[in-house]
Amino acid sequence: MSFTSQVKSELAALKTQARCCVTAELGGFIMGASVITLSGQRQLSLSIRTQSAAVLRRALTLFKASGPAAARPRLLLRERLAGRREYLLALSHQDTHRLLRDQGMLRPQEGGGERFAAPRRVMRRNCCRRAYLRGSFLACGYIADPRRRYHVEWVFQDRARAMRLKRVLGQVGLAATLGERRGSSLLTLKGGDQVSELLKLMGASLAVLSLENCRAEKSLRERANRAVNCDQANLGRQLSAAQRQIAAIEALSRGQGLSTLPPRLEALARLRLSQPDARLQDLGQQLDPPLGKSGVAHQMRRLLALSEQLEAAPEGRAGDTPD
Repeated sequence: MSFTSQVKSELAALKTQARCCVTAELGGFIMGASVITLSGQRQLSLSIRTQSAAVLRRALTLFKASGPAAARPRLLLRERLAGRREYLLALSHQDTHRLLRDQGMLRPQEGGGERFAAPRRVMRRNCCRRAYLRGSFLACGYIADPRRRYHVEWVFQDRARAMRLKRVLGQVGLAATLGERRGSSLLTLKGGDQVSELLKLMGASLAVLSLENCRAEKSLRERANRAVNCDQANLGRQLSAAQRQIAAIEALSRGQGLSTLPPRLEALARLRLSQPDARLQDLGQQLDPPLGKSGVAHQMRRLLALSEQLEAAPEGRAGDTPD
């Protein structure tokens, strides 16, 4: 089961709230998954279309809770490609007009009659806004698997429906992006914080826990990868420095011999040749008397300088330096 199906199943199982929230959630359904048709008698018919049986049951529950039905809704089942099923909940003309009037979605038109349009009124209650978000997501929402990315989107038939949801999201502090895809309006929400907040607002508690677990795992992996990369980079720099030191000591050995060096430099040079992978601090502890890391680094710089002098000298020999 996809993460979208898990979230929708959880939302569909929630108990219905106050009458105002039922109306708001139905509004989200109508704006996102409805098909409005006009009969020959200029009567509107509303059908709610979905591919989820859980979402269909939720829509039917909300319809029953919205008020007494004038007629029993008809359920149609269509077979789609790849064995998928599409459910269609068709309402009567009387129930259609009742629901659309409750939502403020009917506008008078010239020549008489009424036409369907997105509502203009603003929802002032936070509970109704959450219910509307829930209905919209159940109707036409999609959420990506949080193990891959943090992404939610809604696909609407027209721009007016998408703008309605965009305004509601803005009222609860979420910034969505409006675009187009194949002639449909696409509303997109991105970012772990925003997706988590949306799930909280809709009431998907289990989905929030799952998302936060994924975020914690990702954060842990990222920190571990950064630590490993840092260690690898440090080791690479250490090995590169050791190779330069060994090359300089070998050049001194060929050019003038290590015995010509001051005793402390000679001892350090022979230690480096015998232990090419050792850290400077470890080399310093083996000297007599011991030296700290900074002291060993200073002596290594002296060896490198002597090697450069040897290469630059015409006779190929550098003078001794005092200890």
